[in-house]
Amino acid sequence: MIKLSLKKSDDSYSTAAMERMVDEINALIGRLNEAGSALATKNLFHRETVQIENKPRSMRDFAEVDLGPDPTVGTFTVIVHNEIVTPNVITILKENGFINIDTSDRRKLRVVKPRPTIQQEEDLENQIKRLGKNSMSKVSAIKADAMQRLTAAIKAEYIDPPVAQKARIQVDELGDEARKHIVVLSLIRRKQLIGGGMTFDGPEEESLYRRINDSTYKEATAKLLKVEASTE
Repeated sequence: MIKLSLKKSDDSYSTAAMERMVDEINALIGRLNEAGSALATKNLFHRETVQIENKPRSMRDFAEVDLGPDPTVGTFTVIVHNEIVTPNVITILKENGFINIDTSDRRKLRVVKPRPTIQQEEDLENQIKRLGKNSMSKVSAIKADAMQRLTAAIKAEYIDPPVAQKARIQVDELGDEARKHIVVLSLIRRKQLIGGGMTFDGPEEESLYRRINDSTYKEATAKLLKVEASTE
């Protein structure tokens, strides 16, 4: 999804470090997706039952949540396949904090999400920042490991010093490139969830914010919005 590039050297040490960094960046996308995930809303009726003709039936056979193309927006729709369960649907929604429900169409309920409190937004933003920092730490560890391997290879005469120097420069640049990707991905997720209320941690972060709409991140941005409901 997110790729790094070898511009100075394609030695085995740089290549191995690059692959590990790419794996970490793409794993971060999954972790960022889970932060503020709409999956709980998507699965709202999955473990609920309703009595129909004196028999317990699964609610998800009669009602489903449609989050639309962007699950971070302030509304969603509940598609009701059988109007007999509409009162049950409304009860479940209210029990889960969704009070503002438009029932003018009994088969397609429009639900307004309660606005997060300032504290909830701050907690969510801090969670995303922590995920980014943890990922940066892992990238730094990958970089340090590659540098140690290069040092050991020079001593063992597995690699010539000039080649090793190019490799060191390459690994250093890979680490910096990976770090910037992590910052941009974190900013994208914060923008999705917090919107205009987000804050920047320093001038570099503010500068990198300009890259959130770059084509490089198009696939990752879509992945961050993807909600996959369990079939269990």
